[in-house]
Amino acid sequence: MPLNLVVQTAFLGDLLLSIPLLKKCREQWPQHKLALVCRKGFGDFFLKTHLVDQVFEIEKGKADSYAKIVEHLRYVEVDNLISPHESLRTAFFNAKIKAKHKISFQKSWNFLIYSKRTQKNAQLPDAMRQLSLLAPEDANLAKDLSDYTKEAKPFTTQEFGKLSAPPKWASMSLRHQVLELKDVYANLKERFDLKGFDEGKAVLIFPGSVWATKRWTEEGFINTGKALQQKGFKVYVMGGPGEEELAEKVAAAIPGSQSLAGKTKIIESAQLIARAALLIGNDSASTHLAAVCETPLIAVFGPTILEFGFRPWSAESYVVQTEGLSCRPCGKHGHKVCPIGTHVCMKNISAEDVLRTAGFILRS
Repeated sequence: MPLNLVVQTAFLGDLLLSIPLLKKCREQWPQHKLALVCRKGFGDFFLKTHLVDQVFEIEKGKADSYAKIVEHLRYVEVDNLISPHESLRTAFFNAKIKAKHKISFQKSWNFLIYSKRTQKNAQLPDAMRQLSLLAPEDANLAKDLSDYTKEAKPFTTQEFGKLSAPPKWASMSLRHQVLELKDVYANLKERFDLKGFDEGKAVLIFPGSVWATKRWTEEGFINTGKALQQKGFKVYVMGGPGEEELAEKVAAAIPGSQSLAGKTKIIESAQLIARAALLIGNDSASTHLAAVCETPLIAVFGPTILEFGFRPWSAESYVVQTEGLSCRPCGKHGHKVCPIGTHVCMKNISAEDVLRTAGFILRS
């Protein structure tokens, strides 16, 4: 059976935004197997939700992890290699893989590597930008993308910071696939005291981010968590590897809350997120995972802006941000420290600002 290969070795949030692209690959080439190249630790989620048939995981900084994949694919028939990841390292890696067609975004230097190159449309949300790599192969998709660009306002917030819903043909929802893994949830219930999830009373807080300046203040998360606990919700503080200390600190300051940071795999986190009443996080992977699960979410934006394209991609996405700052945005990804030393983009956002939106979401 022929194979298509998607190469996306970015951080988890960007990888989750590849889901519409992966879905389209399945639809467009139903007779092909679909494989994914991603960072170590991410592949299990995509296998368990049946998005892909095979995963190859790389470790950043370890050349042998790339070499092993190239060697494995040496005798495999790859029809289409599709690479939304644009780094030079990834391009060199892709150059070593034999494929009939190699597809990526157009750059001045990459014509030697990719046989089909698409101009990236900055007006589109990133989930759609990645999906657009297949537009030259699908006239209907090309028209849908063109119409969306003309008519939609994906970065405009409505009342309480609500964002517009994605069209069904570009959805990244995997809610059904996540919830059908009932054995994963049963295992979690054996390991942890999961009050509130079965009653729709669990709220998840993700205070971490790879980039320090993209983190809302600890005080903001703590005061929000306290208020929600007092309203009868059970608060869980979560995060990935390396975020345990921050999560424990926040949870310790919210009486009755529990930290699960670093204790769950991605597919297990998705189980909890899919059953939560609300997720509150930063512009980070946690809010994208909430979008995958169709869980109502509040994303606190600071140094980054929606127009960069990395908005949460679901119908129940809300954004809280500080408008009108001349220093914002200060970079595409944020920084380790605020460039001007104030971090006002986050410090100016109060718990009351977030609770106002949370109250609207949880009003029923």
